[in-house]
Amino acid sequence: MSPRAFVTGATGMLGSYLVQQLLEGGWSVRAMVRDRRAAQWLADMGAEPVTGALADRATLAAAAHSCT
Repeated sequence: MSPRAFVTGATGMLGSYLVQQLLEGGWSVRAMVRDRRAAQWLADMGAEPVTGALADRATLAAAAHSCT
């Protein structure tokens, strides 16, 4: 099983580059996004988009659960 990374800001310039590099490196990626529909391209790349916000501790903790 590949390691799983949790990336916040995955739709931004740096975050999207990080997601791409992790996927190419064999990682499984869970990507936190604000709008799941606007992040469909992340799913198309192979990432798992999850909706959430950094200010919401409950969704942040749930999204990061089981990530390396």
